[in-house]
Amino acid sequence: MLNQLRNMEPLKEILFQYDSHLHAGRVEKLFYRKVPVYFEKGSYVVKTIENRSELKEVMKLRYQVFHKEYRKKKFPFGLDVESLDPVADHLVIIDKVSNRIVGTYRLICSEFSNVFYSQSEFRIQGFFELHGVKLEMSRACIHRDFRKGVVMNLLWRGLVKYMNEVKAKYLFGCSSVKTMDPREVSLVVERFQTEGQVIDSSIQAQPLPMYEMTRLAVASEEGAISKTVDEMIPALLQSYLKAGAKVAPVPALDRDFKCVDFFTVLDMDSLTQLYERRYKPD
Repeated sequence: MLNQLRNMEPLKEILFQYDSHLHAGRVEKLFYRKVPVYFEKGSYVVKTIENRSELKEVMKLRYQVFHKEYRKKKFPFGLDVESLDPVADHLVIIDKVSNRIVGTYRLICSEFSNVFYSQSEFRIQGFFELHGVKLEMSRACIHRDFRKGVVMNLLWRGLVKYMNEVKAKYLFGCSSVKTMDPREVSLVVERFQTEGQVIDSSIQAQPLPMYEMTRLAVASEEGAISKTVDEMIPALLQSYLKAGAKVAPVPALDRDFKCVDFFTVLDMDSLTQLYERRYKPD
């Protein structure tokens, strides 16, 4: 019986990709660019995408990173399609040498939408009651051959430029930590609390029931952990925290991607001096 189920996996993946391509066609027809952003730096172009073909290239990159690399899918090609793609702008980094998209952020602004990805994992009504324009960042990924400082730096520059265009006060989203081990999650939460990186309790961001962890463990109770806390917190989340972002104290458990997600908020009035000097315009 187990072998029969395994033999069905390739067929299920083919059907899933067929459905994704049909869904992508519908999504692409609804997409339009909301806020134009464009600048060049060295061998890269930073822009918000303008058309269906660029959106499809974004979906292909996300499939390569999220599904092939992270979820270990064996299907050679595919699309990562989500229903929120049409209401978003998609900030991308284009390598001028290969003329391909090598990095992307999905940006959903409260000026254009009242539905956000974070709501699929967290109860965050208190956050939306705060005054000011809010910008959600999601589906952030960089091609594995371009994961170096310059590309992340350019994504930040493009992100801050977009925030200035829409006059956003808050940047928010779900930040992933690649573990489902309660002991490791407990250590990460303890680090955030010790460093004062937990959001104000008035926001009350809580995981939805289907994303709740059964418990957070005390690491010392269940043996040694091979990774350090610094190794567990990915570079992307580290960059948000260095900019002044804070996270909800209780993460959501994402079983599909075998990780936990922390609801993350950056108040632009709290941007650290380092990032203000580096990114904020005069």
